[in-house]
Amino acid sequence: MMSRNTLNPADITVLYRNYNAPDPPPIDLIRTPQFLELLVDALFRPGMKLNPEHKPKYVYLLAYATSVSESALTTGKKTGSGRRNINKEELKATALAIDKVHNICNTTKGSTELIAELSTIYHCIKFPVVSIGIVRWVECVVTEPSYFKLSTEHTPIHLALLDEVVTNHPLLHHTVLSLFIRLFESKQDELEILVQLEMKKMLLERMVNLLSRGCVVPVVKYIKQCWQRGDTDISLIRYFVTEVLEAIAPPYTSEFVQLFLPIVENEEITGNMRSDSENDPVSDFIMHCKTNYTTVC
Repeated sequence: MMSRNTLNPADITVLYRNYNAPDPPPIDLIRTPQFLELLVDALFRPGMKLNPEHKPKYVYLLAYATSVSESALTTGKKTGSGRRNINKEELKATALAIDKVHNICNTTKGSTELIAELSTIYHCIKFPVVSIGIVRWVECVVTEPSYFKLSTEHTPIHLALLDEVVTNHPLLHHTVLSLFIRLFESKQDELEILVQLEMKKMLLERMVNLLSRGCVVPVVKYIKQCWQRGDTDISLIRYFVTEVLEAIAPPYTSEFVQLFLPIVENEEITGNMRSDSENDPVSDFIMHCKTNYTTVC
């Protein structure tokens, strides 16, 4: 199954039977990254067709691999023999959440239908494995060439779901940021120039939200690279600076100041954002950094 990089219903049935037994195999056997990726794809990637008879087995195995814990239960100090203590307290709830969101992702087509399911999704998104599935599903949906052409909302609901993922799961920050970067750099030639700029501003807002949730350095590093490469409209860099200055407050880390201060000081970016009285967010930030971070270059 792994050598072919595909899931076989017959093998899934055997695994399900074994992990549903009173004395299941070690959990590490189904925690290999490749196997988990295949399970997530099978349940959340659009267009994947699962036999309804086998779907509960896929759900169960993914839930088991991500929610069950094992620990050694020693029964004899002299012999060193022991059994495992298997904690399945979260298994049922995890499987139920996976199944609910799978059904939504597998049947919902447009934003209107999705809005009706938001309360269910927001409840289930608290399970890390469900959030991983949602990120995979959203990635497939929003990277379709016509997605932004057909979207009418300022913030498409699929991307708004990622804001909720970011709020609940810091370990998924880099995965979500990678998707935002991919979209930010994607060619949207079918959109008018002004519409493209608005789309990129919306993605910058998502990145600033990521920053506000703790993913600070990776976000600022990326925008600084965009500025240094010179391949990003300066108005977008200016928009990012404006949004960040509204979201942050001292104290700052030295690393953040070293990354962000050169962008804020750049006359082309923030020149028209400063007042003669220097009573503005740009001047305030520069003054604070110059006063408190004397080693910054």
